[in-house]
Amino acid sequence: MNTSKAKLINALSALCALVIPTHDAWAEILVAQTRTTPAIYGGSSYIVDFNGAAAGGEVFNFSTSEPNTRVVITFNAECAVATDAFHWLDIDIIVDPAGPTGEIAAPPSGSDNAFCSGNETPSDFLSGSGGDGWVSAVTQTTIVLATPGVHTVKVRVNGAHSGVARLDDMSLIVMR
Repeated sequence: MNTSKAKLINALSALCALVIPTHDAWAEILVAQTRTTPAIYGGSSYIVDFNGAAAGGEVFNFSTSEPNTRVVITFNAECAVATDAFHWLDIDIIVDPAGPTGEIAAPPSGSDNAFCSGNETPSDFLSGSGGDGWVSAVTQTTIVLATPGVHTVKVRVNGAHSGVARLDDMSLIVMR
């Protein structure tokens, strides 16, 4: 083998050693909740209940053992608003970290972001005409939890801008 080919093979081998990881990357799932029945929300703020009529499905605990642990929180749902004018539904992912901080809306979910919106087609869930602007939507956040311990997470629906909204086929996942 000539010298230039040998140098090329050595260079490619060194590059592959840098690019190919030597350990498995994985995420630990700390919370996994689903709900496949619809929930209709009026024009106020509500906490999503993943158990429907059963108790205990609004607030979920998860633990971290190291300081400054980053977690990823994802909420997804099929979503529509009932409207004949422009309206939207806002979702906040609320975390109460261990320690004295108190609950916060994990960024960027705490802003006035639209989870789903209507497109001015007249509709009303309550009269049987369906909803407007059906989408399968996702809100994803990351947050660094400074203090190890038990934390809580919940999903808040802010319906003031939506009139009536419907969520269905939803899930909440917290991963470290």
